[in-house]
Amino acid sequence: MNTFFGWRMVAIAIAIDFFAVGFAFQSYPVIQLHLEKELNLSRFVTTLSIPIFMMCSALFFPIVGRLLDKYSVKKIIVWGGFIYSLSLIALYFSVNYFTFIIIYGLPIALGATLMGNLATSKLVSSWFEKQAGRALGIAAVGVSFAGFIFPNFVQYFLMDILLLEWREVYLVFGLFLLVIITPLIYLVVIDKPGDVNQEIDGGIETDNTQQDESIGVEWEIRDLLKNRNFWILTAVFSLQFSSMMAILAHLTFYASERGWADQAAFIFGMYAIPAMLSKVVFGWLVEKKLDPRMAVSISLVFQAIGLLLITVTQTPTQLAFVIALFGFGGGAGLPMSNILFRNTFTPKSFGTSRGLSQPFIFLFQAIGTPGVALIFQYYGNYDNAFLMLTVMVVLAIFIIWLMKKPQEDLASNSSIN
Repeated sequence: MNTFFGWRMVAIAIAIDFFAVGFAFQSYPVIQLHLEKELNLSRFVTTLSIPIFMMCSALFFPIVGRLLDKYSVKKIIVWGGFIYSLSLIALYFSVNYFTFIIIYGLPIALGATLMGNLATSKLVSSWFEKQAGRALGIAAVGVSFAGFIFPNFVQYFLMDILLLEWREVYLVFGLFLLVIITPLIYLVVIDKPGDVNQEIDGGIETDNTQQDESIGVEWEIRDLLKNRNFWILTAVFSLQFSSMMAILAHLTFYASERGWADQAAFIFGMYAIPAMLSKVVFGWLVEKKLDPRMAVSISLVFQAIGLLLITVTQTPTQLAFVIALFGFGGGAGLPMSNILFRNTFTPKSFGTSRGLSQPFIFLFQAIGTPGVALIFQYYGNYDNAFLMLTVMVVLAIFIIWLMKKPQEDLASNSSIN
């Protein structure tokens, strides 16, 4: 019997997510401190980079999601790696903020979307059914692990020890992705079990028809837009992701405002380890039949408590501990969104449904990060901004309970598909 390759694909997904998120997103909170000084930017303009990146990525999401449901996941990830790597290299030649943001917001956003978590989650979903919750939770660990490694790696190794400037950091990232990571992806990724004569969850494939039926019905875009659960899930994760992104975008600035600039990268990275743990924990809980609405609510409660405690911290260590608590709650958002969209709209339409939700999710994310910057500029501190984010998270707790369970929703909507 052939060794089941599904868990190997999970490990590969972790690695791809680690680099896809780390190069552009998780390293930026450190780089933005240098970008702000060198280019003489305002706090508002500096923190616009991530929202612009997310806006462009959100516009690409529905297209990429549809492509992932129709074509080879491996080829899409490889093309993403190629575009992403050349775009990172192009940042080395940027001479002002305008050229930086054009590259960062368009080709980098496209490359990161093509090879990012949407693609790796689609890959893992093709290999698992009974253990899908656990597999998707573990696969998403790479995103949080990047949040721990990249800020510290960029600040303390590349910049402090090797004395690289921010442009040189992006050049190193781009060359590494182009020469090493992208070719490896082409060699090791396997789209689905049938390609190597295996079945979902392991074993030898015996019936192609039965396997195709196990991954569910195909949802059309018009039916998704009419579906109540689609909008509830979109609203809940819009609020959760918006809060998470706003905190991460401003955390190094907040630490600097408190006089803890030297510990900013460490504090930022402390959200990542609990976030990694929460991905596995909540994925396992849903797989063990915990009501997914309760799982999401629990994660949101942790996130809200973390938000409330940020402004009462008195030392860098206390802030790092609170950010870790915040990370445990917020870190569950990514795998939970993938699991709930997958279970509600079936693995066959995971890419389409999750991709279609992203532009709407971004509308909230677009408000969060610059909104916090504007409130900071108006009041001169972050207290009211963080209170606004807490209210958003609490609102999400109430909204999730308006959702029908995925099984009930699928049964009630199967007739339209």
